[in-house]
Amino acid sequence: MASHPMGYELTQRAIRITYERAIDAYTVESAVRYHSELVDLLAIEAMIVRMSDQNETAKKAAIDDITACASYHRDVVDRLTDIIESNRQLSWRP
Repeated sequence: MASHPMGYELTQRAIRITYERAIDAYTVESAVRYHSELVDLLAIEAMIVRMSDQNETAKKAAIDDITACASYHRDVVDRLTDIIESNRQLSWRP
């Protein structure tokens, strides 16, 4: 990421921190919030990759990985939101 190293590094750090918070969430609502933040951060990361001076093959591979990861977190948000909206019981933490 030679053209935007600072932005990329900051985004990567934010993604790591938010991912840890999502894993450690104590409530479904907190998990939804953190996974939603991850989707937003991954969109920023994809933009940074698109603007970078990497070759197109490397950009495509990186964006494909980012897109797959964002899709996973969107699915998590959808599933957890369904649980909240349907008032289903979920054993979150022992």
